[in-house]
Amino acid sequence: MLVFGVLALSGCGSSKSAQTTTEKQAAAPLAVEAIDEPATVPPAASATAMCPDVPAGNCQPTPDEAEKLQQALTPAHGSEPRAIAELRLAARGPKARARLIAWRNRSGRLCLETQVEDVNGAPFGPCLPGTSCRKICVQLVQTRTGSEALYLLGGAVASGNDRLQVTTDDGRVATYGLTGPIVPRFPGYRVFMLDLGRSLYRRLELLAHDQVVAEEELFPAEIRSLRCNEGPPVLPSQGSQGRRSPLHKCLEKAGSQ
Repeated sequence: MLVFGVLALSGCGSSKSAQTTTEKQAAAPLAVEAIDEPATVPPAASATAMCPDVPAGNCQPTPDEAEKLQQALTPAHGSEPRAIAELRLAARGPKARARLIAWRNRSGRLCLETQVEDVNGAPFGPCLPGTSCRKICVQLVQTRTGSEALYLLGGAVASGNDRLQVTTDDGRVATYGLTGPIVPRFPGYRVFMLDLGRSLYRRLELLAHDQVVAEEELFPAEIRSLRCNEGPPVLPSQGSQGRRSPLHKCLEKAGSQ
């Protein structure tokens, strides 16, 4: 199984302090458990982190970019990557699970990576050059392809809040209590993991006492592009054939609508 699409969001959306929400009923608590297990971050993940929403093999960072990224992802002494939280995915199978991996880099910043059913997404978090996770720092991971494509949201949110409201692309709204574990050595962050199944989120709203303090959105064109990527990726070796592929045509159409 491969990760065919990854979109990392690092708190770059708008923050609000005076908006209220009409959603009052919280969904069932998420069974995110704290764990402490060794974890391995694949070497190929470095390139994936540079352009997380590009199909595997199509990301070509410059040597300078690759070196800076590798330095940013290098763990500090005594801070090897560890799996810190786990969400059992009952709808995917009795043994299916997602794990959140975390480590501290040499600059003391937090690096994260989501692993779904033993498949790794791309590293993300405040440690990446030019990014800063603020109140919402999550990654959307797509696994499988076609009509079996599934999505999971994993990462961390500001720990001083109490709920995250999720609006999916089909218009459903659910509010989840923030009950996940605090990220070790980073008390300002609390783990959040949610199995979206076949859905994509349209909006995330971080709530504190019915106030929306931060939000993230996927624009319609981004959602359409992610749906395009549900098909098998086009490999670079396919050359001009890749530009005439259904995936390429779908992406062109998604961007023009």
